[in-house]
Amino acid sequence: MNTVLQRTPFVEIALEAIVLDASAQIRVGGTDVAVVAEYAEAMEQGATFPPVVLFHDGGAEYFPADGFHRIAAAKKIGCSTIHADVRHGNHRDAILHAVGSNADHGLRRTQADKRNAVETLLHDPEWSRLSDRKIAEAAKVDHKTVAKIRRELTGEIPTGRVNGVPSGVVGQSPPASPSQGGSMIERLLATLTDDALIAECQRRGMEVVQ
Repeated sequence: MNTVLQRTPFVEIALEAIVLDASAQIRVGGTDVAVVAEYAEAMEQGATFPPVVLFHDGGAEYFPADGFHRIAAAKKIGCSTIHADVRHGNHRDAILHAVGSNADHGLRRTQADKRNAVETLLHDPEWSRLSDRKIAEAAKVDHKTVAKIRRELTGEIPTGRVNGVPSGVVGQSPPASPSQGGSMIERLLATLTDDALIAECQRRGMEVVQ
């Protein structure tokens, strides 16, 4: 028999139980008072908003991951509760969800917001060990953007290939093969045939004694 997992129905959560920690607010400008006022007016007129996303680990507090403007608007008009999608998790789970919030709904993210989302993950000792693609998936940005920001923050230069040989630093000469010994001239001469060497000497006007 197939088991179908169902989400917990949306519930009303007391606003005073929601911890508004700034670390989960990924928007660079924070909560926009103009947007809060617009939402508050709409709420008073009976508009229905999507439930905010909260994380709860069994304690008395709920950690917001999506819906900071809706929470502020509800408080502004004197509401005591708010409709919420409550998910199991702690404060870090809320932050991890928040970095990708509003990618396809709500107040549009700015480029600065997207960068802040990526930097939030890259500055974290645990999340920074994730691949660029995993971070991009969480922050809902392109993985090339993550790679670029990571390089800017760490100074890392991606490994490339120079003449087919891996090189860790751009502009660095490729390392010599372990089988290559002697000076550069000796290695060059070793690659020439006798006929080619004689021809080159004659071209330079040098006497060749055979």
